[in-house]
Amino acid sequence: MESVKKQMEQLCKQLSLDIRRRAEGHNTLDAIRHMMFTGNPGVGKTTVSRLVARLYHQLGVSAKDSVVEVQKGDLVAGYVNQTAMKTAKKIKEARGGILFVDEAYQLTQALQRGQSDFSGEAIDEMMKVMNETGRKSVTFVFAGYKKEMDEFVQYNAGLESRIKYRFHFDDYTVPDLCKIVNIKIKAKGYKMTADAEKNLNAIIDKNTTADLRSKYNGRLTDNLLQWAADCMNQRLDLTASGEQLITLTKDDLSEAIKKFQLARPPQKKDPALLGGEQVEQQFKMWGIQHLSAFFVRAGYRQLVDLIHLSKQDIMALGVTKDAEVRRAVQLVERLKQEHRKESLEMDALFVDPDSVDVKTWLEKRSLGEFAKLFERHRVDFEVLGDLTYEDLKEMGLNEVGPRRRIHRQIVQWRDDREAKKADAIRSRMQVQENKAYLESQQQNVDDRLQHLKASLGESGYVTGLRPSSG
Repeated sequence: MESVKKQMEQLCKQLSLDIRRRAEGHNTLDAIRHMMFTGNPGVGKTTVSRLVARLYHQLGVSAKDSVVEVQKGDLVAGYVNQTAMKTAKKIKEARGGILFVDEAYQLTQALQRGQSDFSGEAIDEMMKVMNETGRKSVTFVFAGYKKEMDEFVQYNAGLESRIKYRFHFDDYTVPDLCKIVNIKIKAKGYKMTADAEKNLNAIIDKNTTADLRSKYNGRLTDNLLQWAADCMNQRLDLTASGEQLITLTKDDLSEAIKKFQLARPPQKKDPALLGGEQVEQQFKMWGIQHLSAFFVRAGYRQLVDLIHLSKQDIMALGVTKDAEVRRAVQLVERLKQEHRKESLEMDALFVDPDSVDVKTWLEKRSLGEFAKLFERHRVDFEVLGDLTYEDLKEMGLNEVGPRRRIHRQIVQWRDDREAKKADAIRSRMQVQENKAYLESQQQNVDDRLQHLKASLGESGYVTGLRPSSG
């Protein structure tokens, strides 16, 4: 953390001098202030990003002191053009403050493996605004594990050149953890006995390994204090009062630290498998959960991603056994059928939220003069989205100007409708699959109960009654 502090001090000095330069009418040489934070979980990356937001705001560099936190799932959608819209929405929300992209390396992992992924659209959308300056521009902070983040910036030279500041957060040392414990205790209005405070360093050092501390970092102090409070509560009787109620002893801390030997530390999940829970659950339902990693690693993290796969695609991912290939193909085909069904149902039920009919739709876009033409050709919402530039000409719109205006509005409306429809389909499919998963789990429970009842019946235990001893 000391290296991060020194870098932050240098940044504060530069920003302060830039403010003075502008006040005296001088130009500044470099206004790019995007950052990359690397390090293990629990080292304070998110916390420091919030401090940076407050610092930028106090120095007048940014308009807000807010941080919008996102991950890949908040930026990337399942269809073309949707990702750009989704990312642009988050960028707009973060304007004047910081957009904190956690586990940012997930945006390039599938692309680096040569797999199709819409994450490239998210990166392109962010790069469009990364050269903007001023108080209302967005400051991007990309965060994640060091090795993966180094690969992330190397993927795109333009992205790498736009990230000026790079901070690596080392794992906390034992003295660091002791300081954090003291800060948190005081913040809660609690205290330690002199003996506990004196031995805190030794208690942590002797009862934890460097590897364990690396897995927890700052979160180790949260667990330690929670368990120490439990030990204190067990030690005290109901007549305790005053400082007895808020004072941790050496024994409290010594007992609490032992629980780390039994507790399971946070496991670092393979970054390539993060965000693929939907697919993993689906494969588990089909009894081929061991294959899910092939698909998730390749960037297929949502159910709608799978519907584009062919048998050849599945085999190319590494599924080689004939029986497993057939099972995976059946899974994909069922998802395709479900997707087609949902799409057709939504097309049939679609009602424009802003217009009751095509005439109103045209009037809201200052195209009301063409309402009779559309009515004569019986154009309704079911037909509107399919009209091409040539179709409009056949309808009698020979003048290029009006035809282009109408076609542009149709394309924009259609894309917006398809984006909303795709999001709705994705949500509905997920609900249906979750329901099917729960039903399958319930069926497993029912089957086990039936088996248990049958076993009890064979043993003479039927409907809860023991056999007669006579």
